[in-house]
Amino acid sequence: MNTILPRYKIDLKNDFVFLKEDDLEKFMFSDLNAHSHNYYILSFLYEGSVAHLSDFEHELVSSPAVLMLDIDHVHTHPDISDCKIVSIAFSTNFISDQQQTFLQKVSQVFSRPFINISSEELNQLDEIIKIIARESLNDKKDYELLKALLNVLIVKCLRLSETYPITDQNKNGIYSNFKTLLKANFQKQHQVKFYADRLNVSTRILTQYIRSSTFKTPKQLIDEHLLLEAKRLLYWSNASSKEIAWQLGFETDSYFNRFFKKHIGKTPKEFHRKHYEGK
Repeated sequence: MNTILPRYKIDLKNDFVFLKEDDLEKFMFSDLNAHSHNYYILSFLYEGSVAHLSDFEHELVSSPAVLMLDIDHVHTHPDISDCKIVSIAFSTNFISDQQQTFLQKVSQVFSRPFINISSEELNQLDEIIKIIARESLNDKKDYELLKALLNVLIVKCLRLSETYPITDQNKNGIYSNFKTLLKANFQKQHQVKFYADRLNVSTRILTQYIRSSTFKTPKQLIDEHLLLEAKRLLYWSNASSKEIAWQLGFETDSYFNRFFKKHIGKTPKEFHRKHYEGK
């Protein structure tokens, strides 16, 4: 049986896009079947209610609220015809040059599906959202400004998440716990068994939970984190391939070279040279 879900490849305009009104409604109705995206979506619900699909369970979310769709998360698009809602979509590439602390904040914010907030809190977020909207319409977009604004938005959403903690653990909460563990340990722990043991489940059960949310295996997610961090270090640091291999927990630099080439199609040295020459 084919279990491959469609994944949208919409134009993110250099990995970042602001969607509102007609554009957002057109995007939402592009496909009503279950699918996943290769980017994060942060939405702000000003008026109305939406049926938000999280871990295969629909939950009616009423305004005011912030809704999060994690990268690769399986979901369907809700009917937003009676709502006032805007969305910001961004890829991992857009934030790959940010500090690790910021990437951890993104992970924390997107570890839950939504946050119900007050009207006053949404108004405070709206001040930032309006600036983002204006900059997104600019023909000569300042992407550094957009990154800075996104940073502020993520920090504020994280504070709201801490203000309104989750009281009930959903049945696939193990996915969120896995992500938290992965962010903290992927540089040293590459084996699925380590994460299964820490979560007190078998590797088979862990794989089932992860597949139900992302249609990927835990090992695939571990490798993706390693590859993203490797590319960031190769692009932005002066560290050698051997130093990066050690930092990412590979036994030898030759093993790291084989791992990188298998997934990227280039050796670390070739990848670094290509990007360096392109600067």
